[in-house]
Amino acid sequence: MNLKKEIHDYVLTHQDEIIATWKDIVDTPSKVNQRDDLNACCDKLIALFEGIGFEVQKHDVGPVNGPAFSGILGKDRPGKPVMFSGHYDTVPLAGEHPFRYDDEGHVRGLGSLDMKGGITIAYHICRMLNELGWAERPVKILFLGDEEKGHVDGTAVEVMRELAPGALCDFNMETGLVSNAICVGRKGTIITKMTIHGVGAHSGNDFLSGRSAIAEAAHKIPMIEALTNLDKQTTVATTLIEGGTVMNSIPPVCRLTVDSRIFRMDERERILAAMKEIAADTFIEGCSTEYTCEEYMPPFEPNEKNHILAGFVSDISEELGWGKMGTVTLGGGSDASHITIAGVPTICSIGVRGQFNHTEKEYALKESIFERTELLANAVVRIDEFAARIGE
Repeated sequence: MNLKKEIHDYVLTHQDEIIATWKDIVDTPSKVNQRDDLNACCDKLIALFEGIGFEVQKHDVGPVNGPAFSGILGKDRPGKPVMFSGHYDTVPLAGEHPFRYDDEGHVRGLGSLDMKGGITIAYHICRMLNELGWAERPVKILFLGDEEKGHVDGTAVEVMRELAPGALCDFNMETGLVSNAICVGRKGTIITKMTIHGVGAHSGNDFLSGRSAIAEAAHKIPMIEALTNLDKQTTVATTLIEGGTVMNSIPPVCRLTVDSRIFRMDERERILAAMKEIAADTFIEGCSTEYTCEEYMPPFEPNEKNHILAGFVSDISEELGWGKMGTVTLGGGSDASHITIAGVPTICSIGVRGQFNHTEKEYALKESIFERTELLANAVVRIDEFAARIGE
């Protein structure tokens, strides 16, 4: 079904509506630590997608975090569905950050880039294809309300792992890069916290009774740092040290925080096993160590199908006159990791383009919302070409 011209004309004639949707979503607050606002934003988005024919479910992921919502359009259509995913929560920057743009086409407003622009694209693609009569495959959506906190304190990960399988592919509508490259891999993050217990004692009058928790930590830190493997792009850094009580006492406690970034699942297993072993080792008799490892995101591990999907989209970009897009791997995490683990070919950072996420300087490029809407709409209507490339 060749809808190239119809898609181009639709985007061209609906630019004001696309911007209005973008503004409405951005101006609906959804900071990650404000559950009532998150619920209200979720309900607004559900109403939008229901209004264009999606069957939508809202998913409670626990008493603290914003809910998830999923939906399907054309569930009786043949074939595996195409999926759009992402998150509607934003970082909790202080103050008000309304939607606005300047003469240079820089769009600002909390979440305009990360990543309400991406949700706007997904919505208008589905709305457009409905109006143009495309009904070749089902379309799924899956948007989360607690991504910016890594889904800690909730069950959103379980929701993703349950609902993502079965899709032909996923476009994770995260922040697009100014370079126009497609993200095909991201580092996972493990935060390890060690609390080392020693024995406090006066450092002058009772030195021999003391067991220094700081000295015990000093034995462990080189072992921790040695876990870095730059050949595999694994970095392990001790980022915080807190210890001692007063200047004339043997320290009874020392706390370490360790940031580990990994690109590969086998490296994840190695780091988790090593942290357990390091915590169990005791170098100073009378000391002991408690530890926790908290994963904020597993790695979004590059694989062949992800690269094929990126190449397919890049080929369409070239045909449309925007050039090859290229691929990149990034250090920050996203839900593309969970969806890839669920077995769905995924590309990330395919939403509106911009930079400076999570800061007062964050902006999106206005024209990119029109380009990405046209690009991905063409990808959806030609998705059988991708399916053939992977043998589906």
